[in-house]
Amino acid sequence: MILRTLSLLLAAASGIACATPGGVPDPGFGDHGFAFLSLDGVEGHELRAGAALALPDGSLLYGGSRNLRVAGNPDPHVRAMLARMHADGSPDETFNTDPALPGIRVMDDLVPGTASQQIEAIARLADGTILATGTATAFGPLTCFVIRLDAGGNRDATFADGAGLATIPRAHCHALVVDADGGIVVAGERIHGTTPNEGFLARFDADGTPDAAFGNGGIASLPAVVEDESGYLGTLAIGPRGVLVVGGSYEAFGAGMGADFSLARFTADGQLDTTFAGSGWRVFHADGDASTFNGIDRLLVDGGGAIVFGGHRQDAQGSVQVVLGAVAVDGSTDTTFGNAGSGFAPIDFAPDAAARYVTGLVRQSGGALVASATEAVPGRSDFVAFRTDAHGVLDPQFGSAGIASIDLAPTGTYSNATALVLQGDVPVVAGPVKRDPSSLLVDLGAVRLVDVLDDTIFTDDFDVVHPLIVDFDDLTEGFEGNAFDYAGIHFHDCNGLDVTFPDGSTSTAELVGDQYIIENATLFYPDFPGIGSSPNMLTFGGGYINGDNFSIGALSRAILDLPTRMSAARFDMAYYENGPWGGIVLHVEALLGGEIVATRTLTIANGGGRDNIATTSMLIEAAAFDTLHLYATFGDQPSAPRVMIDNLTLTPAPPPAP
Repeated sequence: MILRTLSLLLAAASGIACATPGGVPDPGFGDHGFAFLSLDGVEGHELRAGAALALPDGSLLYGGSRNLRVAGNPDPHVRAMLARMHADGSPDETFNTDPALPGIRVMDDLVPGTASQQIEAIARLADGTILATGTATAFGPLTCFVIRLDAGGNRDATFADGAGLATIPRAHCHALVVDADGGIVVAGERIHGTTPNEGFLARFDADGTPDAAFGNGGIASLPAVVEDESGYLGTLAIGPRGVLVVGGSYEAFGAGMGADFSLARFTADGQLDTTFAGSGWRVFHADGDASTFNGIDRLLVDGGGAIVFGGHRQDAQGSVQVVLGAVAVDGSTDTTFGNAGSGFAPIDFAPDAAARYVTGLVRQSGGALVASATEAVPGRSDFVAFRTDAHGVLDPQFGSAGIASIDLAPTGTYSNATALVLQGDVPVVAGPVKRDPSSLLVDLGAVRLVDVLDDTIFTDDFDVVHPLIVDFDDLTEGFEGNAFDYAGIHFHDCNGLDVTFPDGSTSTAELVGDQYIIENATLFYPDFPGIGSSPNMLTFGGGYINGDNFSIGALSRAILDLPTRMSAARFDMAYYENGPWGGIVLHVEALLGGEIVATRTLTIANGGGRDNIATTSMLIEAAAFDTLHLYATFGDQPSAPRVMIDNLTLTPAPPPAP
């Protein structure tokens, strides 16, 4: 049974109230809210993180670099580095290259002759294998590298035909994804002909062999429109049907004259997807914006193919500001997002900063967007994170008017937020922190930002509540029966109802089926990132497809008796909309002692045409409940849409007031 826990704060006597505020450090994480990994000044001095992952057990994995300062030598001595913390922010003492420096693994010399080697993106496979990409440069040949490591951080010497690393000469690599076939796709820019920097993607097979069938001889590029104009690609995601969406900037004003946002979509085999923006590639800026310094730093693709990005632009005073933007699946500006239908949402913070850049962008299960950002403030800087709703409106219950600024070095020099990850559904921000201005040491710091549920001023006497995340991933695919027990939950009374559908047809309970089913949905996840966790989902009905493929079963009713009283339940859901399902209403009821205390509904869309898969997250909250009831209706009759659920997250209710 896989149960992942995250610390959230609840005042002992509080009921459920509006979050006031969110975005505060969790005192149960690290040392009173701040977690650090540190070097000793002998093996190294500076730690930096450019990427972060949350592992299935809640542990946190970071990718970045370690710099060793050598007396009398100003040159960099930077090596690629992985770091790992336990779920509570403490160093993982089993993960190291020096037992005296727990949680830190410094890579060997990946590209001899180069003085700076940094990991910029990481990914984890289902078996625990780690993939990383980055760039080696300085005093040696510019080289993009890709490495494969085991779960303990040991580099796989068999990767790339025994070379131990795959390389692309004269190239930077900043982003990495793994496609449905296990292929490794990286993105960055390369020196190509007379073009100083040409944006490109490259694909390697799972064993590190270049895929010559991808793009043009293994490379898919965005060539210069005019000679000498450069392009940069720093962020990459997989969308529906395996498409590859990449973002960055392009020198649309001429070489060295500034840049516009650059966004492109490629097919899974590396060809520009001409259903996106007409050509597959869009170079643009906001209407009416005179900025000539624009770029996309991070992006997300939802289950339908729509894109949200975090980027930067320069204002009239020359200051670099942060902006969120959204683009529809066809490449057009999403006019439901941002200010006055512009498709852009400027985010203003740190008025005395000269520059601000987005360093991380994630989507919480309820649809909220959370981003981390750096700020260049003279003399010092803080960790910055902000949260908006799905349309780019700042969340007033997060930080101060939507923006959280956290100083991890109150007596030091700076805290620089360079990586962001969701641990369950809770954001963790990480980056370099210089805590002592008189020291050469720069630590890797992290903070977990939680929502506080009342106005209590916290002391050391807070209560810590651990939400239970149930993901079904350690169960075997197959039928579980009409009732079964898992993670302390009693699932029972699956279906068993005669049903009616919107087209007037009916089905008997026997035909619908009455089984809870664990479905191996491995092939689902690449097309719907951010929904559930591979490989399994829970579905319902009378049948399933064995193996990695998946079938979405029929749900008319399911009842879940919970292990204790809860205050919130959230789950990811995939379902069919349109076709024969449009108009069916899905209900979630929370009950306490048999009495309904909260209800949520979702009406399945009916856009005409054939059915298609849609995804969402459902959240229900109450002061306390002990049972969940899921069911479906059409009109006043039971119905049975096709539904799968995953990552059921249950937050225990605080104890009743005495």
